[in-house]
Formats: sequence, structure tokens, C-alpha cells
Amino acid sequence: MESTHLVARAAMEQMPPEFRFKAEDGALIHKYRDVLLSLEPAFVDGFYSHVYAHPPTAGIFREGERPEREATLANWWRRTVNGPLDDDYFAWMAMVGLVHVLRGVTNPMMLAMSDYIVMFVFEHLPELAAGSVSAGDHSDSPLEAAQASAEVFELSSAFFRLGATVGAVIAHGYDEAVASAMFNIAGMQKTLLERLRDQEVSAALQTARKELQG
Repeated sequence: MESTHLVARAAMEQMPPEFRFKAEDGALIHKYRDVLLSLEPAFVDGFYSHVYAHPPTAGIFREGERPEREATLANWWRRTVNGPLDDDYFAWMAMVGLVHVLRGVTNPMMLAMSDYIVMFVFEHLPELAAGSVSAGDHSDSPLEAAQASAEVFELSSAFFRLGATVGAVIAHGYDEAVASAMFNIAGMQKTLLERLRDQEVSAALQTARKELQG
């Protein structure tokens, strides 16, 4: 398997730029770090309340593991908010894909919870806007308050792009780990194994089309 830095870079290069994380997003997230960090307990508790309420995702965890996992997520939130959201950060996310393979966390599970990140920020826009106005002392300036509100809305877009990018990188790390393991186990050249894979998938696709056609 390629290095996690290369895996992360490959995933991001495949994403249309409009939906990919950009440096300006990181700067905006960092600007609101004080308010975002204050939301950490609610973010972590909400994330794991959803995960533990759903039997398939709850079944991933060992008994008594929640505090440890919450600490890991809290660390991720602090690193995300404080930055830097650089190549090492996204290589870390690619490594998470390998962890998910070993823990049985599927990509559908992961992608659903990456959406939670975006929804959480969107739901807390009023608090973020209030924190922005307070920090900038714009309470008696309607124009500046409106500008701050618009900036906070852009913050939600920044988290949308971050969530999409993190999800893509983790999924690509997961897929690359599984594919690399299969190549190594089979002892075949990658091109040959991919050709055999495509033959099997083509057969499955024909069956699926017949099924949908009734």
C-alpha cells in the first residue's frame, strides 16, 4: 500500500475542487476556534449518542470503551479547530481508514457520521454568530453584525467541504488497505488481479440489471 500521505493526496485530487477542502476553510475554522472549542462536549456527546443508539454501529465497540473513544474524538475536534489542517492531518485521516478496516467500521457508517459534523455546525450557527459578534464588539453595528452572520454561514460551508474531504480520504484509505491486502494475499500482479476483479463485477452488474428489470 502507498504511504498515507499519497493515499490522502490521491483522494483529494479526485474530488471536484468546489467540494474539496481549501486553505481558506482552515483559516476560517481557526478564526472561530474559541466558540468551536466551547462546543466540544456537545459535539462529542451528540456523536456517540447517535452511534450507541444504532445497533449496527453500537456493535462495533467493546464494553466500557465509550470514554476512550470520546477522548479520541475530542482530540480530533481540537486538532481540527486549532489546526493545522495540512498534509499530515489528511494523512492521519487516511490512516483512520485502516483502523476502520480492523474495527469493522464500514464506509456507510463513517460517511453518515461525517455528515453529523456538518449538521452539528449548522445547528449551532446562532451560537457561533453570537460568539462572533461578541468577540468583535459589533453589537451596536447592524451592518457589521450582518457581515459576521454571513461569515458564520460561510463557516458551515467550510465544514461541509472539510466533512466531504475527510470522508473521501478515510474511504479511500479503507479501500486502498483492503485492495492492497488482497493483492498481497493473492500473490498476483495488481493489473491481473484488477482484471479478474472486473470480470467478476461485470457478471454481478449483469445480474443486478436483470433483477431491476424484473
